[in-house]
Amino acid sequence: MQKIEEKQSQNKLNNIFVAIDVETTGLSPLINELIEISAIKYEGNRKVATFTTLIKPKANIPYKITKITGITNDMVKNAPYIEEIMPSLIKFIGDNIIVAHNANFDYRFLQNYSKNSFSKNKLIDTVAIGRKLYPKLPNHKLGTIAKHIGIKEDNFHRAEFDCECCAKIYMEYIK
Repeated sequence: MQKIEEKQSQNKLNNIFVAIDVETTGLSPLINELIEISAIKYEGNRKVATFTTLIKPKANIPYKITKITGITNDMVKNAPYIEEIMPSLIKFIGDNIIVAHNANFDYRFLQNYSKNSFSKNKLIDTVAIGRKLYPKLPNHKLGTIAKHIGIKEDNFHRAEFDCECCAKIYMEYIK
């Protein structure tokens, strides 16, 4: 029986998935805007491609968001608008599994700005995985889980770093 379980686990590790994270100007995908997107494609536990960009919002980034993310209006002044990058992001993600921490948040923004292009993608939330794997943690924020599994850096709330942390949590779960 153990060989079957190992084989099933190995098959999961060979799957392609895309870890996603977005940084936004607020909490509502209908009112607020994307200011950074990162998507990292994995084949099993191997990173194979990265899509990361800052995005120029139509309105200024609120000060409280700059305090959280470190992303300033000056940083995005020459960045592309969301309409310019979304076709490339849709192609990059394709029909692969989307993995995100607090996945509904990221997914709602992606769906809103892509005209629901990801409706057929399977969505996996690493918050739920974290709760299953580490039920005794004081909370299941990305930073808390990441530190628990040995990620010592502290660059949270930047999309690419958060993607990598999210992917590591997912891969830990698959093992």
